[in-house]
Amino acid sequence: MDRLHVTRLDVVLTAVLTVAGLVQALVLPFAAPGVGELFVVGSTLPLAWRRRHPVEAAAVSSAFWLITMDGFPLLGFVTVLLQFYALGAYGAPRAAVWAVSVWACVTGVVGTLLGPEVPTAAIGSVLVVVAPVLAGRIVRRQRQQHQALLDLARELEAEKRKVQEAAVSEERARVARELHDVLGHELTLIAVQAEAASAALRLAPDRAAAPVEAIRETAHRTLREIRAALDVVAPPTDPTDATPAGLTDLARRARDAGIANSLTVTGTPWAGNTSVWLAVHRIVRECLTNAGRHAPGTPVTVDVHWAQDTVTVTAANAAGPPPRPTEGGRTGDREGRGIAGMRHRAELLGGTFTASKGDGRFEVHVTLPQSGAAA
Repeated sequence: MDRLHVTRLDVVLTAVLTVAGLVQALVLPFAAPGVGELFVVGSTLPLAWRRRHPVEAAAVSSAFWLITMDGFPLLGFVTVLLQFYALGAYGAPRAAVWAVSVWACVTGVVGTLLGPEVPTAAIGSVLVVVAPVLAGRIVRRQRQQHQALLDLARELEAEKRKVQEAAVSEERARVARELHDVLGHELTLIAVQAEAASAALRLAPDRAAAPVEAIRETAHRTLREIRAALDVVAPPTDPTDATPAGLTDLARRARDAGIANSLTVTGTPWAGNTSVWLAVHRIVRECLTNAGRHAPGTPVTVDVHWAQDTVTVTAANAAGPPPRPTEGGRTGDREGRGIAGMRHRAELLGGTFTASKGDGRFEVHVTLPQSGAAA
């Protein structure tokens, strides 16, 4: 029940106890005519506001205990228990609760000593106040703890949603990077082969078959990689690309597509470090793609060196013309997703990434630690 409102149950309960007390005052008087009725009305009616104004209701109700009587309403003890339980359960601040409790104990003791009861009965007048107040405080504390747990559960649920949303955003970013890596590289190869096929059709149609076949193979391979990126964004258990042969095949396909390059692999590759191998493969592919797109016709040198605890990828080529702004003023991949994607892959594995342009050359340098495999 909401303690901020006087409920129908409060009204009905107060009315029943008041009527019962008035009937007893008329049938079995416990005080002088009019005094008993005044005591019943004054001590019972505040019960209706015990939830909304517990401190005030208890203080007003106990003030009537100073009236001298020859007895006590039979249901008066029920009224006292309900009134002071509500004081303990709903009363605030705590100082006001205990102040009213002390006030009620004093009025109860004084009223008892002024009446016909033996002095030891004053102990009962104290217990009938203190016991329900303590019970109410215990219930109030349990209610507050329960509410705190509910609030904590809601906060944890909100944090869980935030973590899930962050995970979804990260997954979307990973999908975007994977698709960019696949589409950026493979479509560049298709574009280069398409230009070669177009030129062959104009000059020597019999030579157009090779670039057209290369376009077909690249298109099928692109579809497979897109499906793999969409199905499982995380690296597979044993990806074909994560091998020295996969890296060599990548360089060969780029040369076949018209991107001249030389690949040098030195050192002893680490066995089983799929995540690092896949990052190396993606970074080399992005370097070849950027060179073919931004500096077509210039050879690319790629060096991959495997040391005991690090692997280093260095790619360099003659710098092409400045990237042309696209719609919205943005520049090409060298200032966009390509560079950002390589940097993110390196940092995700605890490595470093630098890209520099000077003396007519563009160079990318990436270092990945062996511990990055755990990431």
